[in-house]
Amino acid sequence: MHKKSLKFILSISTIALPLLLSSAAVAQSAAVEQGALAWDNWTKTDAGGTGALPVGVDSKDYIRCKACHGWERKATDGGYARRSRKNSRPNAGAGDGDTTSRVISGTVTADMITHTGTGRSYTDGQASWVALDAVHSAANKAAHRNGYTLGNQHPDFSGGSLTQTQIDNLVAFLNFADGASETYFSNINPNQSPVLYTMVATADAAAGETFYNTSCAGCHGDPATDHVGGNGGAPSGGILAYLGGDGKFSEFSHKVRWGIPGTIMSRGVMGSPSSQNVADVMLYLQELGSLGFAMNPGLSGHWWGGATRSGEGFLIEVSVNALGETVLTVSFYTYDSLGNQVWLIGSGVVTGNSVELTMTIPEGGAWGGDFEAGNVVRTVWGTGLFTFGSCGAGHMLLTPEVGMMNFAVLEYDLNRDLTIPGIVCPTP
Repeated sequence: MHKKSLKFILSISTIALPLLLSSAAVAQSAAVEQGALAWDNWTKTDAGGTGALPVGVDSKDYIRCKACHGWERKATDGGYARRSRKNSRPNAGAGDGDTTSRVISGTVTADMITHTGTGRSYTDGQASWVALDAVHSAANKAAHRNGYTLGNQHPDFSGGSLTQTQIDNLVAFLNFADGASETYFSNINPNQSPVLYTMVATADAAAGETFYNTSCAGCHGDPATDHVGGNGGAPSGGILAYLGGDGKFSEFSHKVRWGIPGTIMSRGVMGSPSSQNVADVMLYLQELGSLGFAMNPGLSGHWWGGATRSGEGFLIEVSVNALGETVLTVSFYTYDSLGNQVWLIGSGVVTGNSVELTMTIPEGGAWGGDFEAGNVVRTVWGTGLFTFGSCGAGHMLLTPEVGMMNFAVLEYDLNRDLTIPGIVCPTP
């Protein structure tokens, strides 16, 4: 849902979010549950729809609420940070020439959903999209730009295909405080790829494991494998493989809480999971698969292999360069097989929670006033693979170049020894 005149979509920096969270909680009801299904796909019969797409709609995503606003209502401030426009779906971003936010906050009314007389027609959706051709002429780019914006605008839902009951249910759902993403996540960082999620402090992984085994395993089986048989098996590759995708915890939180319209994953089968159940099971799966965690500046500090490796250690700094890339810099003070002190230095761009670095040994310099930068030689030592599954635990694998004398492959777990005051790691 999107339109420049959409008054209820306010900047995340306004007072709207506190207003939503501080308002009196609405009791969970059938209307809230039906509204959640309508948010996913209101055309489905168990979401109150007819079971068919309205006339003029070729792709359901051009009329689904979540397609523009995201599963957690944060659009590109959440799980849809990198969701692009295609012929089959709109873009969750603002679009060229249109800077209207699609973050939903504050109290929602029926008029804000219907957009009577102000929203686009259904036929202005998919068909308005113009692809960039190979030439990228001025005319082609202008057509692409205009269509790109048009197809992302909020539809006019006053024609009757979205019933008044469905509208009322959507209002109930969007104003249900216990259904907001803040009940599951204490932080969502869309600048990380994949999106970095921090569960609420009350999340309990042990309780989440119990919930998964009791409520999910019967259909989905082992979360680390592709479950075949039983009542389900989706998503393909298993739950952990699915959650490894960009922004998937947002989708997961909605579907586990409310179900999926048109599937066996209904309230009758699922029961009524609470927000606590959802937060618990997400933390369990996140820890089980080392998912939802990415290297961040909060990892900066001193790391070591524990008391048995006392006397060597890693000075690690995670920062962001001018291109917006997350960069890991490592200085490892250690020794060769003859007992000589050695420094290994490496730096590289991070991908998710791991990075492979070229490690070098700086040589040729001199102390104090005799130092000349031109005399320093950086000899390639080998490679270092660093992986972090949480703010307090990592793993390293150091592999010397063939022919590098007095060294062998070294691998062990890393533990945080010292932190830098004022730099907070955003996960538990």
